[in-house]
Amino acid sequence: MPKNTPVDTDVAPIDAIRKALEREKAAYRGYAEYARIATQPEIRELFLFLAEEEKKHAKLLTDEIEKETFREM
Repeated sequence: MPKNTPVDTDVAPIDAIRKALEREKAAYRGYAEYARIATQPEIRELFLFLAEEEKKHAKLLTDEIEKETFREM
């Protein structure tokens, strides 16, 4: 997290996880778009790699949200 971004300690952990998931999805879309428009193969591959990393992060967060949802039942 950037140094200038304050952490809201009043936010429930599950809400922070949901917000993180939104950010991961946005990052994925951004990297995928950069890969799509990249003209150099090395740059395209870099953005594709980064997009896949964001997809992995999103999966981890989604799994955590599902665990929390089932815990609440």
